[in-house]
Amino acid sequence: MHRFDSIITVTGTKGKTTTVHVIEDVLRHLNLHTIKVDTTGHFVNGVRRSTLDDSRRTWRLVPTVCPGRYLWEIHGNPELVDGVAVFEAALGSSASSGLGYRNHKVGVFLNVFEDHIGSSDRIQSKDDIVRAKDFVFQRIKPGGWAVFNADDEYVAKALDKIPDSVNKLPVGFAFSHFDVGAHLRSGGVAITVDESGSQIVLLKSDEKRILADISTIPWSFGGKFQPSVWNLLSAMGAIYGYFDGKLPDDLRLAFEAVRLDKYGGRLTLLQNQQGVKILADYAHEKFSLRQVAELARTMTGKGGRVIGVVRLAYDRTEKLIKETAEYIAKIYDAFVIYDKIDGYWRQPDATLNGSRFPQKIGYVSQMLTDELRDNNMNVERIIREDKAIQRAAEIVHPGDVVVVIVNDNIERSIKFIQDSFEAEFA
Repeated sequence: MHRFDSIITVTGTKGKTTTVHVIEDVLRHLNLHTIKVDTTGHFVNGVRRSTLDDSRRTWRLVPTVCPGRYLWEIHGNPELVDGVAVFEAALGSSASSGLGYRNHKVGVFLNVFEDHIGSSDRIQSKDDIVRAKDFVFQRIKPGGWAVFNADDEYVAKALDKIPDSVNKLPVGFAFSHFDVGAHLRSGGVAITVDESGSQIVLLKSDEKRILADISTIPWSFGGKFQPSVWNLLSAMGAIYGYFDGKLPDDLRLAFEAVRLDKYGGRLTLLQNQQGVKILADYAHEKFSLRQVAELARTMTGKGGRVIGVVRLAYDRTEKLIKETAEYIAKIYDAFVIYDKIDGYWRQPDATLNGSRFPQKIGYVSQMLTDELRDNNMNVERIIREDKAIQRAAEIVHPGDVVVVIVNDNIERSIKFIQDSFEAEFA
């Protein structure tokens, strides 16, 4: 296989890191050499080689902007030439930094949400996000695969950017924005779930084939937690495209064995001896924040509450912060709000003074707290993450579930949880 040829790139508003994790984990367990780039850094054959902070210090970029720069690993690891690179690509990969390579074999477009609106002059609407992310289709090499969410209206708007020489692979529940019937009749394939919602199914014009049982994967919560199911469907689509439909015999075993990294910031469940559960997650926009709270609600004991230890990123507009507060205020019973820019664990970046989003100690947490209190008076603000988690541990009762939205240093966040709640991984 040619150097730099086997690249799978995933973009969208949410679910990228989890989807990339699943793809890479499955391919590695199918005995392929892998390079992975996600929000937290980069990995070679499952072993971390750098962190988010390393990327910021070296390039002043997050790892998911210009992820192709990590392909230099091939020079020190020649076996990777015949392997696969699995990249998470953020919105910034459509700007001047680019992707860092020419083409990928599989491009995956997950979804479009409001999270980045207002973050720059060029991103003022969801249509702008679509235009900024359609590189994931335009950069697919001839004969490659475009995997896309056929239930997302805005993803569907980018389908005309898929080159004629590229195979389309829709994934979805209802395929509400794509004519899947015509696609199947013309010889195409699609991926969905069966009537029970627990089986991933490959659709062809004359065949339905079960590819995996997602109810065996704990973080799908029996196939009932839809964000996890979406990530699994998209990952399966990417793997199908990588193998050009010639799936290995042991794919199902490898797929059903996928587990999330406890320090990956995705649906990490902890519990203490008092019966309190803590669900740690990296949710960062209103839909995810609400969905993780709804999931937590299903785990509460009799009379149990859902308490949110929540923060938002500094680069969010006032309008978006207000909308987020309105959307999540009543789904949590109580909040403890902290700030990513707290003046202790993270100081403001002076180079951003005068920019669209200058960093100010406690600014975002104060705004979020004020907006939440318009609809929920059980809101406390403690701008240091460790102190906020400690406060949640003080007010919690048996049967409660605490949702902790972790910070960028996920391992540190997990340590705060373990220490404050005397909790262990469930």
